[in-house]
Amino acid sequence: MSQFTDPYWSTARDFGQKHIQPDDRVLAPKPFKHILPNWHGYNATHNTEADQFQWVFVHKGRLNAIDADFLRQTVNLLPPVFANEVFVIFTSRPNVPKLTDSTHLQPILDLVDPVRVNGIGSNSVPQPGLMGQLKQLTVSKTEKRLTALLSAVLDRLNTLERSTKKLERQVKSATVPNRSSLVMANLSLEELRSTCRSACQTAYLGENTILCRVLANYLLYGDTRDIGIVPHLCLNGFWEPWVTLSMMRILKPGWHCLDVGANHGYYSVLMSSMVGASGRVIALEPNHRLADMVRKTMEVNGFNDRATVRTNAVSSKSGEIVKLTVPPGHTGHASIKHTARPTDEVMEVETVTIDELTAEWPQVNLIKVDVEGAEEFVWQGMRETVRRNKDIVIVLEFGANRYPNSRAFLEEIVAEGFILRYIDYDTHPKEISIDECLSDRPHSFWDLYLSRS
Repeated sequence: MSQFTDPYWSTARDFGQKHIQPDDRVLAPKPFKHILPNWHGYNATHNTEADQFQWVFVHKGRLNAIDADFLRQTVNLLPPVFANEVFVIFTSRPNVPKLTDSTHLQPILDLVDPVRVNGIGSNSVPQPGLMGQLKQLTVSKTEKRLTALLSAVLDRLNTLERSTKKLERQVKSATVPNRSSLVMANLSLEELRSTCRSACQTAYLGENTILCRVLANYLLYGDTRDIGIVPHLCLNGFWEPWVTLSMMRILKPGWHCLDVGANHGYYSVLMSSMVGASGRVIALEPNHRLADMVRKTMEVNGFNDRATVRTNAVSSKSGEIVKLTVPPGHTGHASIKHTARPTDEVMEVETVTIDELTAEWPQVNLIKVDVEGAEEFVWQGMRETVRRNKDIVIVLEFGANRYPNSRAFLEEIVAEGFILRYIDYDTHPKEISIDECLSDRPHSFWDLYLSRS
């Protein structure tokens, strides 16, 4: 049964939906994941400062899941704006009325024992030392002027502390750029961009080959003749950051994943870093020159224990020979659906189906599909995989003008129980109707996020 049938949960949810803005970062228990935008779970409190969030939903029955220092920062830095028997909500947004009744806030005050919580006082016993003396002076009823002065001093100290910690994070990011994907999953879009750019390095190896650092921690081989993705990987160290963060936040150790249309293997690297040695990744790239580079990338990062590379075109049937057309300078636009132009390179490749590739796997957790118009062929060859894996997640590039009957394609996806969502620039998947998917971007594409829950 959903927690939101409980009035304490539902009123907290309604309050958040009324006031939270789309770009706000929100920390809340897991049931809020698909309800509030830009959601982060309590595990983020162990490696993130409170001032990185605009909203913090504190469940009084789950305080042990929140890092103690993070909770202390929250009550000292963010004003409380909502409280009931279960939740206390804090925010840095200035246009939300502050909480005046501390009745439901008191359990948290007793636990954290701050000097004061944004205007709501505490009667706790002062701690020893200078800060304890300051607290005792602050709560004194007879020395109001001194109380006001000390409050201003404490506010200034808090501001300096936040500024110092922010500077420390920036220095650390600049001097020690290597950060695991698990940590980077908690970053905002701008933080991801900044972290990757600060760590980005490139080295030309000759013969149109470049080696670059991506995702602040991993090495990737690239074809310098490509002007689509490679310049971004060389100078930024990332590609499609909104999709990158969305995948980072769902991938888990032990997952079995496929990167269909791997290109230079950027998402193959991301998957391999997140699933760990207990997971499995198959990178499928029919362009044999790129596939060789992806193999080197997997090896140089130590991912050969979990990742394999196949030089196949994924389609509705296995064993067929098809022609892959590769436009000059645009490896990301290679397709088995396009008619070759005089300037295109043409390669003969053998097809394979997802159903055949995963027949022996115990589970399939994530499939990323980007094959420039052949997505429907891929879908037709993975029907058994989809039906055997009820919790599967599919990230699929969909262009309404690419298929003979785009509506029928979407209807078949929905008929398999998938909720139609897309990944937006705030990284939180948003629901979309079939009609919107067909009409709103007629000459572009959607990064669809398909899951059954």
